[in-house]
Amino acid sequence: MTERRLGLIEFGKALNDSVSVPGLGELPGGQVSAGRATRGARARLIRNDRVLADNLRLGITVRKKFFSSEVEPVTEVGFLKDVFVVVGRRDLGNGDALELYTDEDVPPDTSRQTGTAQVHAPYFDEITGVSLQVHQRAGVLRDGALVGLLRGGRGGGQPMRVLRLYGPAGPVHELPAGQPGTVLLGFQCEVQPMPGDALVSFDEPEREYLEHREGWAVTHGVNHLPDGAVVAAVEVPEVQKANRFSVGSMVRVLRPAGTTFNERSTVAATGARITSLAKDNLAVPVISGSGVCTVGLSRIDLREGDTIEAYIPAPGTPSGPAAPGAVSGPQQLAPPPIPTPARGHAPVVPPVAQASLVDLNTAPPPELARLPGMTPQRVAAAIELRGRQGGFADVEAFGIAIGLQPHEIVRLRTRATASRIQHHGTGVRQLDI
Repeated sequence: MTERRLGLIEFGKALNDSVSVPGLGELPGGQVSAGRATRGARARLIRNDRVLADNLRLGITVRKKFFSSEVEPVTEVGFLKDVFVVVGRRDLGNGDALELYTDEDVPPDTSRQTGTAQVHAPYFDEITGVSLQVHQRAGVLRDGALVGLLRGGRGGGQPMRVLRLYGPAGPVHELPAGQPGTVLLGFQCEVQPMPGDALVSFDEPEREYLEHREGWAVTHGVNHLPDGAVVAAVEVPEVQKANRFSVGSMVRVLRPAGTTFNERSTVAATGARITSLAKDNLAVPVISGSGVCTVGLSRIDLREGDTIEAYIPAPGTPSGPAAPGAVSGPQQLAPPPIPTPARGHAPVVPPVAQASLVDLNTAPPPELARLPGMTPQRVAAAIELRGRQGGFADVEAFGIAIGLQPHEIVRLRTRATASRIQHHGTGVRQLDI
């Protein structure tokens, strides 16, 4: 995978919701809440945890001048800075977000052409970038369409977005065959347009949404099983929007790079499925909210420090479930069954999460020594405390008692458990109180 996440722009957090630019009208304003916003980057529109559109382009980026109502063009905007953008969608509003990325190996789908226009004259403006005077030769050119330049029958650069479309009388939603018009491309062009070039537009399937984003979590410990499956201890952060993980959902792995103020990540793997979930050593079908839990995954390249992003592809998409009425195929996304405990018994831990757990209340010193963070001194302290107090209530109590750091306790949760202990002379089991 070569997709690199560059940053995130969230709308509704900027000091100004919009700014007026001559020739463009009102541009929506957002705040860079992660990474950086780089002009020309590809973008996904996210609304209410759904990816509504992909392969948008950050074609125009401006910011307000200090103590002025005027704007100036910018090529890159840093963390927590405000920016006003044009991406090929006119419906950006408060609560929306643009996920910015680059991908060298997976370009937009340009297999279905819808029209061809001939370029008569290109123009350039320091604020709005490149505009083309065109004559639509065949088909229809639409505002916001995915387009590409052809010169001598060969492509010139990556596909772009029509940022604005104008007819002889002003802004239009589409340009039919035989009509002249002006196409605003902004700063997307990798090759300088020339008179005589062809501007080809492409069709994109109409879908209500592309995928639903469930949640994300940071990996603190990874256990690779012999069959290739993975069991990971992850921490779900406290965020404004609800984080949710479900058995059967799909996962992609984001590998971080950069610093806090220039945080970027590479999509290291995608397409794995969540096979099991456990919290407090109990198997559950769904985990909501923040906290630490254990996630079982199918084969995937996962490392400590990675972020996992859970998602559900929309019906009809290549990796999603079949659309209503369609015949179910191998790609049908159906959650595997959750182990059902016998009546009167506590739920069981998923087998993949239970296989290698060390019981802190019964394990001999050599087994304790193989656990993460366990030095000879800590092993000796654990044995002495266990003999004196009869055991430990849970993994957290064990870690605190022998002086483990918080991140070491998180890692220990994926490798250890604590069986129920009995206080001498009372006959009462501690966890039953």
